[in-house]
Amino acid sequence: MKRILVLGGGAQGRVIAGDIAASLPDAQVAVADVRRPTLPPRQNLEWIEVDCSNRETIARLLAAHDLGVCALPSRLGFGALEAAIEAKRSMVDVSFAAEDPLSLDAAARAAGVTLAPDCGLAPGISNLIVGHAVAVRGVPSELMIYVGGVAADPSAPFGYVITWSIDDLLEEYTRPARIVQDGAIVSMPVFSGMETIDIEGVGAMEAFYSDGLRSLMHTVPGVPTMGEKTLRWPGHAAAVQPLVASGTLVKTLREQCSADPARDLVVLRVRLLWGDDEVAWNMTDRFDAASGRTAMSRTTALTTSVVAQLAAAGGLGPAGVRPLERVAADEKAFRFVRDALAERRVRLRVSGEWRPTS
Repeated sequence: MKRILVLGGGAQGRVIAGDIAASLPDAQVAVADVRRPTLPPRQNLEWIEVDCSNRETIARLLAAHDLGVCALPSRLGFGALEAAIEAKRSMVDVSFAAEDPLSLDAAARAAGVTLAPDCGLAPGISNLIVGHAVAVRGVPSELMIYVGGVAADPSAPFGYVITWSIDDLLEEYTRPARIVQDGAIVSMPVFSGMETIDIEGVGAMEAFYSDGLRSLMHTVPGVPTMGEKTLRWPGHAAAVQPLVASGTLVKTLREQCSADPARDLVVLRVRLLWGDDEVAWNMTDRFDAASGRTAMSRTTALTTSVVAQLAAAGGLGPAGVRPLERVAADEKAFRFVRDALAERRVRLRVSGEWRPTS
């Protein structure tokens, strides 16, 4: 029987834990958090009261389990990965830490553990798509990722509803965006590169650079042009930039963009070019009234859960840091994640001519 530890029982962690426990009934799943999370009543699912801000505590707790899953705020994510190495336990991570997880590759290999960072929506599903695309067709000449979570109703304040850590949103809106231009990594101000794109079934959305490429800048070399852009309803960027500048973004959004239920919309488009040949992978997801799950938790937490289940089955590959683009180079692993998400009604659609170049 596998003992799986989920660090953090917040909006993502409790969904991750519940889905793992339901999918792996023979596993024992524990959620570590200082506060009791809302968890489904399952015999193989429990809460452990613990302060996850302490790296040594996390390492001791991980050592008593077979696999770790990190759903902590971004400021704690890198320390949790280091704790996994110390405990010699593999880990699947969704924390979006500012630090570079690839810097832990040598230490992870020496410890004999596999670390899968950024296993959410984007980075996450986007990396899975890119890794598969490169394995099938080779390195593209251009890659652009468009992704965003918004209020389902564009007329909501700022066109936004809170579905994940608002502090991490502030981080996204202040961290410079690293992109690839002419084959070199450059930094761009967040909110730059503004454009309007049309999403089928959704309508017009604005898109601006954000710092979501992360490991792709290093694991997929040779792409001349590469970037990620955040999607929002038109007018959002202009409305929130003064709040970011004045330091009132978190307070204002908490007051005006909190809702229960949080009826949201998530859009992902991964656009790849090989010369004149363009392929786009698309996903649109909405708040699910039947389960009460937001689109953000469905596309983020369920991805993490599925990757954790792949890890529990030994499907992540060799020891080291294995972001999803590396995992997806294995066709079997790619299909496992894609098909498991489809079973959860998180479906990827591809447009354009999808074929090997050889």
